[in-house]
Amino acid sequence: MTQLHSLINGATRTPHLAARPAATVLAEYRPDGGGDLRGAACVGVDTEVFYPDPDKIGAGWAERRAKMICAGCPVKSLCLADAMERREPHGVFGGLTANERANLRRRTARAQARVNAGGAG
Repeated sequence: MTQLHSLINGATRTPHLAARPAATVLAEYRPDGGGDLRGAACVGVDTEVFYPDPDKIGAGWAERRAKMICAGCPVKSLCLADAMERREPHGVFGGLTANERANLRRRTARAQARVNAGGAG
């Protein structure tokens, strides 16, 4: 076995260990007692960006802008889960609008009902 082959095999044998972030990094992305998500991409961004006025011209662009900020956020799923749990009625959270979150909630409830009824998901 060549040295290069050995290096490649050694590097691919446990890729999950190299790709897994350290536990201290994961703890940094937990919500604190006040509900803030440290490490969020929206920190320092004007909150009005995430509450676009649907009656204003350019509301579609404003919504897309908020979603673009959410797209690369390391705590996006935690933010979405928090908004879903609180049934947040307005704004963009975790990359989804209030209507998109309501649709997700309905789809999830229907899928859960099928599972509870013994049907395939």
